[in-house]
Amino acid sequence: MTSTAPSAASGGRTAATLDELVAQLPDGAVITDPVKTEAYRRDRAEDPNAGTPAAVVRATSTEDVQAVVRYAAATGTPVVPRGAGTSLSGGSTAIDGGIVLSLERMRDITIDPVTRTAVTQPGAFNVEVKEAAGEHDLWYPPDPASFTFCSIGGNIATNAGGLCCVKYGVTTDYVLGMKVVLADGRAIELGGPRLKDVAGLSLTKLFVGSEGTLGIITEVTLRLVPAQRPPHTLVATFPTLDSATAAVLAITQRMRPSMLEFMDRPTINAVEDETKMGLDRDAAAMIIVQSDEPAGHAGVEIAEVTQLCESNGATEVFSTDDADEGEAFIAARRIAIPAVEKKGTILLEDVGVPLPRLGALVSGIDEISQRHDVLVAVMAHAGDGNTHPLVVFDPTDAEQRERAHTAYGEIMDLAVSLGGTITGEHGVGRLKQPWLAGYLGEDVLDINQRVKDALDPQGILNPGVVFDARPESDPVTAEAPAGAAAAAAAPAGAAAASAAVQTDAPAPMTSTTGEPVSFSTPTITYDLAARAVALTIEEGKKAGVRTCATIVDPALQLVAYGRTDGMTPHSVETSRRKAQTAASTRRPSALILPELAQKLEHGTGGLLTSIAGGVPIAFDGVVVGGLGVAGGKPPEDAAIADAVLAALGADPAETAS
Repeated sequence: MTSTAPSAASGGRTAATLDELVAQLPDGAVITDPVKTEAYRRDRAEDPNAGTPAAVVRATSTEDVQAVVRYAAATGTPVVPRGAGTSLSGGSTAIDGGIVLSLERMRDITIDPVTRTAVTQPGAFNVEVKEAAGEHDLWYPPDPASFTFCSIGGNIATNAGGLCCVKYGVTTDYVLGMKVVLADGRAIELGGPRLKDVAGLSLTKLFVGSEGTLGIITEVTLRLVPAQRPPHTLVATFPTLDSATAAVLAITQRMRPSMLEFMDRPTINAVEDETKMGLDRDAAAMIIVQSDEPAGHAGVEIAEVTQLCESNGATEVFSTDDADEGEAFIAARRIAIPAVEKKGTILLEDVGVPLPRLGALVSGIDEISQRHDVLVAVMAHAGDGNTHPLVVFDPTDAEQRERAHTAYGEIMDLAVSLGGTITGEHGVGRLKQPWLAGYLGEDVLDINQRVKDALDPQGILNPGVVFDARPESDPVTAEAPAGAAAAAAAPAGAAAASAAVQTDAPAPMTSTTGEPVSFSTPTITYDLAARAVALTIEEGKKAGVRTCATIVDPALQLVAYGRTDGMTPHSVETSRRKAQTAASTRRPSALILPELAQKLEHGTGGLLTSIAGGVPIAFDGVVVGGLGVAGGKPPEDAAIADAVLAALGADPAETAS
C-alpha cells in the first residue's frame, strides 16, 4: 500500500470556501446552477427524498478528487460520489448542502495484453472496458444487464454481478488493485497487476462493495480472461413456478452453465409488450440457459439441459447455436427492468437465497403479490439464487403505494427467513438501509460501523448510505486530518467555511413568475403518461424521427417512458433530463437560459447541441409533469413535443409557466 502527499493541484493549501475550491479545479468542473445540478440529485432509484447539493464537481483526475475531499474534511461537508447514476438502491442520492462528486469524466482505459489486465478510471462504462479488451482477444466477464451504460466505478462500489456470474463470478473476482482517495484527502494505492499478493490485510477487497462510504476509487486494475467462446443458447417455458425452479436446481446440480436466467409471467408479458418477439404470454416462467464450452461439449450440455427441462414439465424447449438468435433472447432478458418500468413506478429489490430455497422464495413472492393485490414481476440470475422482484404501483394511488411498500418489506423479510440476503449485487444504498441491522445482527453491524469510523471519522463520505448518517448535533469524536485542520484554521475558519457553503447553496426553486415551486405531490396518472409516450412515438414516426420519450411527475420521478427500436441509453437519459428540466422550471426546455440552449453537458459525457424537446405538461395552468423528447434534431424534438401536448389537450408549452 502506498499513499501520495498533497499535490500542487490543491495549491498546497486546503480550500476553506467553495470559491477557493472552484479556483483549484479545472474550468467548468464546479456546477452550482440549480437547473444543471438537478440531473445529479438522483440515481436510477429515483429517491423522492433526494436533497439539493450546494455544488456538483465533475472531477477529471485523482488530484481533483483529493482537492474536493480535503475541502469537505475541513468544512464538514458531505460528499456523495457518483458515476453514471445507474444505482438501483439510492447509492448516489444527493444531500442538502453537500457536494455531488461526479466521476463521469474520468474514463481512461489502458489494456496490457501481456499481464491480461485493464487499468481504467471509474467513469468508463462496463461495455467500453469489454470493447477495449476485445481488441486484444480478451474479455472482462462481469456483465450487469445495464452493461452498456453503467460505470466501472459503480460496479465496484456495489460489487455488481450480472448474467454471466453463475460461471465467472462477480466484480470482486476481477479487481486486482485500485487507487483510493481516503476521507482525509490522502490517495493510496492497493494491489496491482499481480495474481497473488497476501502482504497485509486484503484492503482491496474491503473497498469493493463499500458504496463510496470508505473512500473514493479513482483508478482500478482489472483482471481479464481470454475471449469467451460463442455460446449455445436454450430457452424453456414452464406451466408453473415450481416446475421452473425445479429445473434450475436440476441443472445447477449437474453442470456449470455460463448463464442461467429466470423470468416469471409478468416479466415475460412486459418484455413481449416491448419486443413483440413471440414469447409465450401464458407461461408461468421462462429460463434462458447458455453454455460457452467448446462447440462439441456445449452441444452435449445443451442436450442434457433440454432433457432436464422436459423431465421437469417444460411446455416448450428451444435451443440454437446461432449467435444472433441467442443474443435476441439475451437482449430480451436485459430489457426486462425497463419493460416493467413502463407499467408504473417500481420498487426494485435484489434479494438472494441459497439455491435450494429459490423455489420457496419465488412462490413466496407470488403469494405476497396476491395477498397485497400489487403487481410483482420477478426476474433472476437463477443460477446463483439472486432474484430481482419489481414491485409495481401507481404513485398517484396512495393506498396502492402503501400496499407496494408493505410488500417490498415482506419480500425482504422472506428472503432473510430463507437464509438469504437483502441485497446480492445492487448494494444497500439508502433504500435498504433500514433492513441492514436486522439482517447483519448487532455484533456484525458494530464491526461494520467501526471500520467506517476508522476510515471516515467525520462521516462525510456518502452519509446515510449503508450506515446511519451522523446527526448534525453529534460531536465529531475524531479530529480532522492535520492538514485539513490547519487550513481550516486560516482566517476563513471551519465555521466560516461551513457558512460559505450554506450561503452558496441554491435558493429554493421558484417558477418564472416568482412563486415557490413544490414537487412533493405526484399528480400525473400513469394512463396519461403512457398515452403521452405513445403519442410521442406516433408523432416521431410521422416526422420520420426515431424518438425516446420520458414522462416525469412534479416530484421529478419517472412515471413512464418508451422508445423506438435502436435508441441508445444516451437518448433515454437525454429525454429524462429534458423532462426533469421542463417539470422543475415549468417552462419549455428550449426557453431555459440561452447558454444551456446552446450547449449542456450530458451525464454520459456527450454534448447536447440544444435542450429543445422538453415541455411541462399542464392543464388549466396546473403543471402535472414534464415530457422529454430525444432522438431528432432540436427543432424536430420540439415540434414533436408540442404536437403531443396538442393531442393531449394540454396547455401550449409557452403558457405552462
